[in-house]
Amino acid sequence: MKYPLTFETGFAPGDPTTIGYPSKPGVPRQTTEGKIPTIPSLPLSYEEALPLLRALNGHGPAASSLSSWWHGGGLGYKSVSYNVGPSPPGVTLNLVNEQEYVTTDQWDTIGIINGTVADEVVIIGNHRDAWIAGGAADPNSGSAALNEVVRAFGAALEKGWKPQRTIVFASWDGEEYGLVGSTEWVEEYLPWLTKAAVAYINVDVAANGPHFEVAAAPLLNKAIYEVAAEVLSPNQTIKGQTVADLWDGHISTMGSGSDFTAFQDFAGVPSINLEFGQEKNGPVYHYHSNYDSFTWMDKYGDPGFKYHEAIAKIIALLAAKLAEEPVIGFNATDYASGLESYLQRMRDTTKAEETMGKDVFWPLEKAIQAFKSSSMVLDRHAAKLQAQLSSPELTTSRKKSLYAKIHAVNSEYKLLERKFLYQPGLDGRSWFKHVVFAPGVWTGYAGATFPGIVEAIEFGKDWEVKKWVAIVTSVVGGAALVMS
Repeated sequence: MKYPLTFETGFAPGDPTTIGYPSKPGVPRQTTEGKIPTIPSLPLSYEEALPLLRALNGHGPAASSLSSWWHGGGLGYKSVSYNVGPSPPGVTLNLVNEQEYVTTDQWDTIGIINGTVADEVVIIGNHRDAWIAGGAADPNSGSAALNEVVRAFGAALEKGWKPQRTIVFASWDGEEYGLVGSTEWVEEYLPWLTKAAVAYINVDVAANGPHFEVAAAPLLNKAIYEVAAEVLSPNQTIKGQTVADLWDGHISTMGSGSDFTAFQDFAGVPSINLEFGQEKNGPVYHYHSNYDSFTWMDKYGDPGFKYHEAIAKIIALLAAKLAEEPVIGFNATDYASGLESYLQRMRDTTKAEETMGKDVFWPLEKAIQAFKSSSMVLDRHAAKLQAQLSSPELTTSRKKSLYAKIHAVNSEYKLLERKFLYQPGLDGRSWFKHVVFAPGVWTGYAGATFPGIVEAIEFGKDWEVKKWVAIVTSVVGGAALVMS
């Protein structure tokens, strides 16, 4: 199969000369041919773009006639008809685009609070580089929230607190250049992450409005619902309302476009991305422009910086929950429910069953049923251990035995996401290892579910669909066995 190559999301993030391994001094470098865009893409303001678009009016096909991806243009009221040209005689554009491709240093800043359990770690990260001079929302709102979380945990340390699980704080460099900082770090520490990583919490644009938005691996659904119910909303219409009370509860699937990508899609670390975003008809957010400024944030985005405070509380509580609770606060049955919904969505949005027969997805359906049965057993066992831990009759000797059982359950939870990795990777973009989640080939930031199967349906032949159904069935079945 052949795919469009959009480096940051669709093909692979990170340094394009060291795909799959860390970009360290002296390592062999791969060619960038076919791995970075060859068509220049330059951001323009509407004022700059209008003369160019108007010069094409009436010349060549309309954009809407060429692609089902065209959803209409917003400048029709400015006398733009969105034709694609070629331009008429006499229209000349003088364009100079100078690019310099170099290999240069970048710096990730890492802080660690060591826990008492050696092989369990929770990671929290935000990038600090911006497209432009401002970056008040992207990424500085996230950096401000992360710094406050670090300050809070530091205050707890001064009072003698020590977490059960190790906590790593990361300020990533080079995110806007293709998720370079986080990707190279994950590639460098992959063996340790594979053994020890419990979860990754990502904050990018922490606040530019009042609408709570979450994207997460289903293992983390239960944890974020519980934490959101503990933080008071800055937008209370009734006294005492929490973030959960005013949230629709929707959790998006993981895609790409931020630093969780390498953790979720390459290393198999269950990840979550949190933010307060725009509400419908809210102030315009000047994403990736110089107008993403402190003045805009102070006046329009988050007056009083109340949502900055709320997201910091959510991140801190979520990190504390994942780092401190004896039984990791995951729920495997939520993952099973997610797999069922992803399968139904694939049935609803593709014609595979019409062209290949009603039983094309039958093996995967059976594997998901087995996964669900195993997940319910694991969750019940975890709940039972948690209840025993709270018993007033628990003796010292029984506690030691109980903690050994809890550690075994935690290991099953911790390694479960890793079981969804398929090491050969997706066809045409082998860096992506996860068979359940990946950024869509055409959708970039948005997540695709069962990407190998869906892409085979869209781009391939029947045998490729059957191949990927068999692969995903095997991987899901293996994930069910890790819980047995």
